[in-house]
Amino acid sequence: MSAFGGLFIGTSAVHAAQRGLDVTGQNIANSATEGYTRQRVNLEAVGGPGVPAFWSRYDGTGEGVKVTSVTRMNDEFLEARARNSNAALGKLEEQQKTMAALERTVGEPSDTGLQKKLQEMWNAMGAAGNSPSVANEAPRAEALERAKGVAGQLNLISNSTTTQWHDTTVELQANVTDINKMAEDVSKLNAAIRNNDIARVPSNELLDQRDVLIKKLSTLTGATVRPAAMDAGAEFHSQAVDVMIGDKALVYGTEAAQLQVNDPNNGTYPTDGSDPKPIAVQWAKPAANDPNGPSAGADVGIDTGRVAGQLTNLNTTIPNYMKQFDQVAASLAATVNTQQAAGYTVNGATGGNLFVSATGGAITAGNIRVPADAVPNSIAVSSSNPKDSDPTKAGLDGNNALAMSRHINDKSGADATYNAMIVQMGVETQSVNRNVTVQQNVVRQAEDARDNVAGVSLNEEMTNLVRYQHSFSAAAKFIGVIDETLQTLIHMTN
Repeated sequence: MSAFGGLFIGTSAVHAAQRGLDVTGQNIANSATEGYTRQRVNLEAVGGPGVPAFWSRYDGTGEGVKVTSVTRMNDEFLEARARNSNAALGKLEEQQKTMAALERTVGEPSDTGLQKKLQEMWNAMGAAGNSPSVANEAPRAEALERAKGVAGQLNLISNSTTTQWHDTTVELQANVTDINKMAEDVSKLNAAIRNNDIARVPSNELLDQRDVLIKKLSTLTGATVRPAAMDAGAEFHSQAVDVMIGDKALVYGTEAAQLQVNDPNNGTYPTDGSDPKPIAVQWAKPAANDPNGPSAGADVGIDTGRVAGQLTNLNTTIPNYMKQFDQVAASLAATVNTQQAAGYTVNGATGGNLFVSATGGAITAGNIRVPADAVPNSIAVSSSNPKDSDPTKAGLDGNNALAMSRHINDKSGADATYNAMIVQMGVETQSVNRNVTVQQNVVRQAEDARDNVAGVSLNEEMTNLVRYQHSFSAAAKFIGVIDETLQTLIHMTN
């Protein structure tokens, strides 16, 4: 190696150390950046000439170092595992949110819940039966007000539940809008990355941005990733990907499909006691040039992620509980109205319906009402007609109101139905809370494993900083020594 060759070695060493410092600085600067993947400089020793010139002799010494690439320290397997675990957690968290909202709606146990109001109504009926005097209207007035309180509480539960259902449809639509926007962004990033791949230009930061979007898409839909089918067999190494939902492409290389929400209910929960029509997320249009693209209007078939959880809540969880609320209202109305019809008011009239439908159809939790013209004396307290000419049946006996109060113990009555539903709700809530806790641990482990590879460790970067700094200083010192050597040679040869 000539003295001038030493200068080239020193220069390459300075360049490599400087590149190492640059990459280390980039890692440190982005240590808190969402989705940033740690980068590493790859170096390669430069050997001597394969065939030395005939006037020179190769002495076996290399010719320095070169930077071959700057690599993203990501592991696709760990990335996929983290995405899948986050998708499963997203679905569970949506279910947890709905169960928590339902529990807040019923508010049991409490002094303002339906259980307490039912108990107060039955107790008031018993008090009216124990004091059936015509002159003493107060117990009957109390019973009527308690009945209104029960109806009002059922209305409140129904309204809160339908509002929850409506809000979930709004959230679903917002999520689908976000999915479409992110799919477009991924397709554009694919195009930029693909162009860089053709030009052999690094795309590390673009890849990080794309991975952040893909993670969000996966959390919403359970989307997976595969190498871009459009570049299969390409002469360049393509880093473009397809984003898949099931076996269909949401992003096909540089093109994106679009999704839509199909809600035949138009965002309005049925008020007649029927179930809402199923809501679905469908393909609005496939990605351009996708030979296996889905048909427009076909269901997407999302089975994990937040969107899957929202669809389950809209089509199953909320309607199931709404149906049970309606059953409680219908059972209560049937029981009370039947008992009313079996007795007499203080005026000697047969008892009329104490609970009716505000809309005229079947009684539900949303439309149950006490008739607007109901008065305290509408309560059928007596089992016998107080105006009956038979002296053995004369007077108010209060037995019908007492019989009414005993319906609190009906094994298949409104109280039993409601209490069983509350128990079921508690069990389901505990179960989903448990599952969320377990899945959070799975997510934490998956992300820790990924971050151990891809995350920035400031301690490690500080070590690299010192290492590259020393390399830079040593290379500069080496160049200085070679320079002194050349100066000596020049002076010696004049």
